[in-house]
Amino acid sequence: MFGASEPRLGRLPAADLGALRSRVDAARLRMDVERLDEPRGRLHAPEAMDRAERYVIDQLERAGWSVRRRPYTEGVAGVNLLATAPGPGGPARLIVGAHLDTVPGSPGADDNASGVAGLLELARIVPPAPDLMLVVFDQEEAGMHGSRALARELAAAGREPAGVIVYECIGYTARTPASQTLPPGLSLLYRGQVKRMRAREFRGEWTLFIYRASAQELAARLGGALAHLAGAPSVMFARDPLDLPLLGPLLDRVAPLVRDFARSDHKPFWDVGIPAIQVTDTANFRNPHYHQPTDTPETLDYERIADIVAATAAVVTSRE
Repeated sequence: MFGASEPRLGRLPAADLGALRSRVDAARLRMDVERLDEPRGRLHAPEAMDRAERYVIDQLERAGWSVRRRPYTEGVAGVNLLATAPGPGGPARLIVGAHLDTVPGSPGADDNASGVAGLLELARIVPPAPDLMLVVFDQEEAGMHGSRALARELAAAGREPAGVIVYECIGYTARTPASQTLPPGLSLLYRGQVKRMRAREFRGEWTLFIYRASAQELAARLGGALAHLAGAPSVMFARDPLDLPLLGPLLDRVAPLVRDFARSDHKPFWDVGIPAIQVTDTANFRNPHYHQPTDTPETLDYERIADIVAATAAVVTSRE
């Protein structure tokens, strides 16, 4: 209804999903999260941020990627980390990114060491390629400054990628009934999705793909790959309500739920017309540790993160 129904799962990439999944190491994902286990931020915890940045750069370079620190001064000064194939290259066809910073007082295992660990593991199993860029965004928690700076830079230079995949809180699952909550008003638009949740007693067991029509095919392919690895109940889709035909402009004025679809680093790419999707466990709508001191490594589902990484690897290496 209203264009909010879920897309069909995309056809499987040509890559051997099973072989890719066997190369993803859940224990190594946990090790990465544990290495990042402290509050970190350019302003509130600069020394911890420096440690985290050095670790991320080291891991990316060990995996064979060339890493550039890209400072920006727009909004609040910060530094994005851009990982590309060594040597000269053209515009990236795809970007995969995750933010490194946390809110003050939270070690940020799910938000967002889970996303950064996923990005590092992706870098280890996917060979560097000229048309793929991996990005570690700065200052998402302060207002998405890093992703906004990069999105505007790419758009101004005419180097827009075909798609951007953003990892944002990808590691928390809760398989007990009623562990998944929803933004007010969501059930009115996303009836099919809510029906699926109700049939499984609102267990927080799925990964959500938030997208706009321009990235629907990318979202469907990534979701299809994850469903193949983790099962169909592990995947849920939601089209940005502001992107819905007819209703979008009205919802922007009257529905507070729209803000919950635009809270991370995919949003600045939408703002400049670049197709982008967010991959998420829905953060505070499931995870009681969100933005708390208890957001720690032992709370995460590393097998789910591993499945997401393998699915992403299949999509970004398919070159379709």
